[in-house]
Amino acid sequence: MDKEIKLLTQALTGPLPGVDAQRRMSPSVRATHVTKYDCTQARSSSVLILLYKKNGQWFIPLIQRTKYEGAHSGQVSLPGGKCEESDFSFLDTALREAEEEVGINRNDLTFISEMSSLYIPNSNFIVYPQVCITRELPVFVPDLREVETVIEAPLNRLLAPDTIHRFTRTINGIVVNAPFYKIDDYVIWGATAMILSEFLALIAACELFANPQAHFYNEYNAPECH
Repeated sequence: MDKEIKLLTQALTGPLPGVDAQRRMSPSVRATHVTKYDCTQARSSSVLILLYKKNGQWFIPLIQRTKYEGAHSGQVSLPGGKCEESDFSFLDTALREAEEEVGINRNDLTFISEMSSLYIPNSNFIVYPQVCITRELPVFVPDLREVETVIEAPLNRLLAPDTIHRFTRTINGIVVNAPFYKIDDYVIWGATAMILSEFLALIAACELFANPQAHFYNEYNAPECH
């Protein structure tokens, strides 16, 4: 496993493809919430991308959130949440939230890198993705108040071209055309898909994966809010 961890670390500490990679999985319209926020007043948040090996394959955990009164009710996302004053860093936020949401033991994790930040217009957050790796097989204990289920997503499936699909739906009266990753019956789209797109662009260059990622570009990309 040492060689594989070294290869993954090398791939994930190279130059970040940034917005170009994120936009490959961008919906045609990103702001669909009835409330229009001022992005200059955005709050900070952080999510965890955790690499672990199981049955000879590399995985990352995703969560399906419970239904609640909020912009991301019931959606598939990465473990994470808003930064608190007691957090020392964005990494600390991601680790704390992952512990709370799915029971991940932060002491088993090794930090690799931080991906490009991404503004989320529907909740007025800027999210800072943190990538970690573990030699241990995680034992997930979801907090059922926040997490309906933990989804163990194999990297080789996320990298496969036939995992990417597209939908058109109307959200709050706005027609949205969006690419998404489909793992089993779970739909991964929006900000989570955009974060994963950059992560997977780096992973695809790693020799551990024989089939390179084949994203398609979305000609309807909405402009980013900076």
